[in-house]
Amino acid sequence: MASITFPTAGKSFLQSFPPATFKSNSEKVGPLLFERDNISYNKCCNRNLTAVNIATRLPVIVPPQPEKETSSERNLAAWTSIRQERWEGELTVEGEIPKWLSGTYLRNGPGLWHIENYNFRHLFDGYATLVRLHFENGRLIAGHRQIESDAYKAAKRNKKLCYREFSEVPKPDNFLSYVGELANLFSGASLTDNANTGVVKLGDGRVVCLTETIKGSIVIDHNTLETIGKFEYSDSLGGLIHSAHPIVTDLEFLTLLPDLINPGYLVVRMEPGSNERKVIGRVDCRGGPSPGWVHSFPVTEHYVVVPEMPLRYCAQNLLKAEPTPLYKFQWHPESKGFMHVMCKASGKIVASVEVPLFVTFHFINAYEVEDEDGRVTAVIADCCEHNSDTTILEKLKLQNLRSFSGEDVLPDARVGRFIIPLDGSPSGKLEAALEPDHHGRGMDMCSINPAYLGKKYRYAYACGAKRPCNFPNTLTKLDLVEKTAKNWHDAGAIPSEPFFVARPGATEEDEGVVISMVSEKSGDGYALLLDGSTFEEIARAKFPYGLPYGLHGCWVPKS
Repeated sequence: MASITFPTAGKSFLQSFPPATFKSNSEKVGPLLFERDNISYNKCCNRNLTAVNIATRLPVIVPPQPEKETSSERNLAAWTSIRQERWEGELTVEGEIPKWLSGTYLRNGPGLWHIENYNFRHLFDGYATLVRLHFENGRLIAGHRQIESDAYKAAKRNKKLCYREFSEVPKPDNFLSYVGELANLFSGASLTDNANTGVVKLGDGRVVCLTETIKGSIVIDHNTLETIGKFEYSDSLGGLIHSAHPIVTDLEFLTLLPDLINPGYLVVRMEPGSNERKVIGRVDCRGGPSPGWVHSFPVTEHYVVVPEMPLRYCAQNLLKAEPTPLYKFQWHPESKGFMHVMCKASGKIVASVEVPLFVTFHFINAYEVEDEDGRVTAVIADCCEHNSDTTILEKLKLQNLRSFSGEDVLPDARVGRFIIPLDGSPSGKLEAALEPDHHGRGMDMCSINPAYLGKKYRYAYACGAKRPCNFPNTLTKLDLVEKTAKNWHDAGAIPSEPFFVARPGATEEDEGVVISMVSEKSGDGYALLLDGSTFEEIARAKFPYGLPYGLHGCWVPKS
């Protein structure tokens, strides 16, 4: 690939562009709502939009490479590797971006699923592609770039897999290299640092991309998407893995460190400006031969909620050269499921209850329930729950995602609500927070207004389903008070996580915009803005080519 010159780190993209003139178009098309299967959808093909903020000339920093595949080969870009390593430029906006929206939305996720002629098998295997949407004065500058992890650079250099990914294992050249690879596994040296899961802005302004291996914590420049280097923890806590979704605010960074030797979890905190994790407390597992998978966890104002899922880490599966149906995990229903509640201040466990079996990747939020005297009597924790069905992992194989035949194969999911009593009761409850049919019995990839983190809240945004489908294909606004849902759908397209950005000075919980990126069935794609309150489309901007499906993002406001 030819060398490409980028702006210097910290320089705004807009500083590189000449002033652009804009033209307006007064033609408007009214919205169309239709009902099907008792679900209300906002049909996107008839949008209430005015064509404004269209630059007469679009400055492009890195031009897109010519498309190589023929038109007959064009299909959904969500499950295909990124076309080129880097691209940046301004997008034409259809509709109007609110002037108050000023900052950068970053989205991380797997974006390259092959090395030379070798194709990866699972969605979670792909090398990380970071996408940037920069909003300023109604304009939108977009770009993407590969995160330069050791795993990615080694694969490019050696033209083969060199580190253990989610389902992929390097092929040893001989028996001695096989023995060496096993030794590297136990030391953690062969585990990937491919930070392809999430991206967070720390309280001190640093932006870090993450995955489930601790070594896969990588600092990037949010202006240029340049990889700066590893985020090195300065403490001696050690360990190989952590939750891929820490709780990050301007005041603290909280995460869980599973203990695979003495099954349990360390709950740790890190202050802004520090690289040192300090232990709040420890939770010992109550069941199973190993800790349950903790991809994410929720918090309240005063407590950390530690889920112990019966889908547990499995050392034996890690040692196998070929992936098992549950990859590095094993389902242990006999070990039961538990929810533990720890006081943030003291590290004391205030509740540890058995709950019905559950499978979840993502918690939505949690909050405390008080009695009339202001005493906390229970904790509510909401998640995207897959009806304790582990087959969702197998459904995320790329072969399955690329071969949708029209059959409805997406496993059912719901907003699972845990009710955890703090009165010493041995058991908690798990129920649906609203009727799953309202969101098509699909539920994942959620966000809320961050001002309501750990507090009682009403609204959440997630990906739901319009069936038949093999993957969540709608954007859904959940009203957890009225127990209703409003759904946005583009036929044949796959939207990524809806990310809510609150309007500065907002007085209502849903006052803001929802950002998503959409892969169209034509092979194209676009950035999408929905009104957080009405959930109507207000703007979109087409990418020069379709982008792979991304996972999770963060918002970096303009300083």
